[in-house]
Amino acid sequence: MDALPEVVSLDTARMVFVRPELRGGAEVLIGRAQLPATPATPVDRIRRTEAGRAVLRTLVGRLAGVEPGEVVIEARCPDCGGPHGRPVVMAPDAATTIRISLAYAGTAIVAAVSVGSAIGVDAELRRTGTTADAARRDAAKREAVRSISGTDSDSVDPLIRWTRIEAVLKADGRGLRVDPSAVAFTADTDPLLATVAGGAQSYGVHDVQLGDDLFVSLAVEVSAAVKR
Repeated sequence: MDALPEVVSLDTARMVFVRPELRGGAEVLIGRAQLPATPATPVDRIRRTEAGRAVLRTLVGRLAGVEPGEVVIEARCPDCGGPHGRPVVMAPDAATTIRISLAYAGTAIVAAVSVGSAIGVDAELRRTGTTADAARRDAAKREAVRSISGTDSDSVDPLIRWTRIEAVLKADGRGLRVDPSAVAFTADTDPLLATVAGGAQSYGVHDVQLGDDLFVSLAVEVSAAVKR
């Protein structure tokens, strides 16, 4: 996953992104932006969503060779039809083959885009929350992940396992509508391979370094040739 980072200044944040070289040749960009926040100006959902879309449009523009302002992204919930759920590139035509994924962790935004291959990204803060409520949420999530059996590794931090699982579920497209225990990992492969019960695809799972404060995992659909 070694690659030199590039930096882009957005209206609301500064984004750093890399173009990792993945086995199997999938063309991927993954980037991180950090929203400024203070007790007087906390990050609200609307501002975070707008910044996340700006990061995605920038990455899609780079990969498709179009201006970010031309990129139209929509999200629709498959259950209620609301404007949330898996984001999809709707325009321009030159960019509609690009698959996209987005994650939030505190004030950090992590986005990933890929040409053709289904992709999912997830991020979690490494440090235990600074408030009692955040600390309880971290502890509860770690405990929940420990209860999920798997072959990826018993020695990794449970939050790393969680980011791997959720990245795979995002790439699968069904997200947390699927029980996380449905994700199965294949041991002793490079990259780590994963499948989801009820799905036909396999995904290469990569742990990505985007700062010392985050765990980040990327799942990319792989071809039959990579599985061998």
